[in-house]
Amino acid sequence: MVVYVMTHKELAINFPQDYQPMMLGSTNKVVPKQYLRDDFGQNISLKNDSYCELTGLYEMWKNSDEKYIGLVHYRRFFLDRDYHSRFFLYCHLFINSNFKLEPIPEKQLKKYMQDYDWIVSTPEIEFGKSLWKHWGKYHHMKDIEVTEKVIAQLYPEYLDSFNHVLKHNNKMSPFNMFYTSKDQLDEYARWLFSILEAVEEKVDISNYDTYHRRLFGFLGEELFNVWLYHHSKLNIKYLTVYNTHLSNRKEILKRFQDRGRIK
Repeated sequence: MVVYVMTHKELAINFPQDYQPMMLGSTNKVVPKQYLRDDFGQNISLKNDSYCELTGLYEMWKNSDEKYIGLVHYRRFFLDRDYHSRFFLYCHLFINSNFKLEPIPEKQLKKYMQDYDWIVSTPEIEFGKSLWKHWGKYHHMKDIEVTEKVIAQLYPEYLDSFNHVLKHNNKMSPFNMFYTSKDQLDEYARWLFSILEAVEEKVDISNYDTYHRRLFGFLGEELFNVWLYHHSKLNIKYLTVYNTHLSNRKEILKRFQDRGRIK
């Protein structure tokens, strides 16, 4: 039972028990001895600039034999409660700057597995009338249109769920973060990467800037929500995500002033 912490650099923090850092894009990096790599066995480490934390997810899928498994970020962790919105969490922190936040212990995550299939981040409103329109504001519209066509071809039974989540809804669980059983992860990953690989064959990102090259990581966030919605019988536990770099009122105020996603 492990929570993998996705990172692109060495971190000067102490991790809770059973939290294991994984260096992403590790093929071209010097990796500290205590860190896992994302280029062990079958891997897509060299695609990290476009797949982001999903190169770590791929490594977990292909090479981990843990019974329960989780993914968080080097600066984003689950709290042991749901604040219903990170906005309310930040309000609480803004008022009470001495309030301490700690990552949820892995043993508590595993305990939740007695009643739930997945633990994911609390859904957040993405400003705009729909996730589809929100995507068009920050990304290339043709990429999500290609993704829709790929799903229609590979998994037509998911097309209604795709349209509902993307075109008739403006909330999503962000960051590709979760805790679940390896069986659930395997099922999801097979579906996800078959779609992303097909999209990759149809979309040319060679001239994209650094931000837009992260296309497949962004698509993963959207598709994760499609997967969860489609499998409506799954029991899902929502937990609020907090950012470790939000350490003072000045940083929190910047997030309040952001009119898009609170990053």
